[in-house]
Amino acid sequence: MAEDNLDFTDKIAQWGAQNIKYISIGVLIGVLIPLAWNYNQHLEVEKNLTASDLYYKVTNIENSEEVIASATEEILLNHRGSIYEVLTKFTLSKQEFENKNYVLARKYLEQIIDTDASDTYNSLASIKIALIYIQEKEYELALNNLEDVEMKKAFKQILSETKGDIYKYMGDMEKSFKYYNEAIDASAINNENLLMKHNSVKN
Repeated sequence: MAEDNLDFTDKIAQWGAQNIKYISIGVLIGVLIPLAWNYNQHLEVEKNLTASDLYYKVTNIENSEEVIASATEEILLNHRGSIYEVLTKFTLSKQEFENKNYVLARKYLEQIIDTDASDTYNSLASIKIALIYIQEKEYELALNNLEDVEMKKAFKQILSETKGDIYKYMGDMEKSFKYYNEAIDASAINNENLLMKHNSVKN
């Protein structure tokens, strides 16, 4: 029995000697893969921290136009696909909307949807595009765009209120009243502005 065990041990030793190259490679891979993953995680954290600092510069109104423009450009160039690119484009769209540059404002929002960062951001972008169409008096396009909102339940109040606004502008007071009612039912708080809109189209 002892001789059998010794023979078996010798065979293992021989196999190990013959395959030492592959064993070493296997051990090396087993060590390097976790190290590489940890290093990549570290780089990702560092990149997000950098993007976060840049986004703060973009949104800090105390910064000069040059600082804001430089931070914006760096985010769009070096942090594509990040959440900070999406947030920056929302900021840019808002600025262009306030400047009545509706085409460019809509372009930034369409880019956000193309990035497809999340259903929430896609839904917000679609709602904001609808608001732009309202400013351009493109009411049918606004209604169609609201249908693209994926999170209809979560945004029930704003969707219904916006539809109420659209139908009011189109002169359809009956539908406007209907959607304002839906918005009030979906609202968690008393919204004085919404109530005023509702009463303005009440028969």
